[in-house]
Amino acid sequence: MVDFVATVMFFTRIPVNWAYFSDKAPNLTRAAWAFPLIGYFIGFCSGIIGDLSLFFGLSTFISCLLAVAFSVMLTGAFHEDGLADMADGFGAGGSRERVNEIMHDSRLGTYGVTALTLGLLIRVGLIVSLVDLGYSFALIMGTGFASGKMAIIVTRKFFNPSYLAKTGSIIGYISAKSILYATLIWLVPVILFLSFFSILLGLVFVATAICFLGLRANHYLGGITGDVLGAIAFASELLFLLGILSIFTGVP
Repeated sequence: MVDFVATVMFFTRIPVNWAYFSDKAPNLTRAAWAFPLIGYFIGFCSGIIGDLSLFFGLSTFISCLLAVAFSVMLTGAFHEDGLADMADGFGAGGSRERVNEIMHDSRLGTYGVTALTLGLLIRVGLIVSLVDLGYSFALIMGTGFASGKMAIIVTRKFFNPSYLAKTGSIIGYISAKSILYATLIWLVPVILFLSFFSILLGLVFVATAICFLGLRANHYLGGITGDVLGAIAFASELLFLLGILSIFTGVP
């Protein structure tokens, strides 16, 4: 429970009285096993908004916009901010220190605005398409957010932090036990509701994104940062859903 509450504090804007749960500081590294769980929680809560909107007669598109808007408010646009910052920094280029400075500038540039706009549009398009195929908003959004959180764990396992990363923005070494628990939490709902080939294709897409963005982070920053992890989580959410959609739309 303490670990899950730590993820709630980190990934959402839900107010938590931490002193009620523990007298020690939150340990996000120890709580890494619960990352997919908080992803399912965020996606389910947001998806319910979409499903209820459909129930009351709103169109799929409007219902999706309401669900996505709620998810952004619930998370404080946490990963969206990482995506925009990384796009600005990597797009502008320069020395590692200069790229890091751009990424921490509170102002958004052309690259960041473009990446964020396209990312949100793709998210809405994927969710609408999958809901039209018969999936519920809660299932699709839960799967997407959980996959993004799982990608954070995998990325941290294979890529080291940049020397420019802020203290506390990167989780520490994750034990094999935590990775196993996180994988099982993510996998069980996915297996129950999705086909094997859609899961496989989604994983291929996500693995490609992790490798590509992780290597780009090594080039531009000498390693990963919190913003990079956020961008990878956002991209992985979209790519896993794209894998599901590709299987269904590719079947004659």
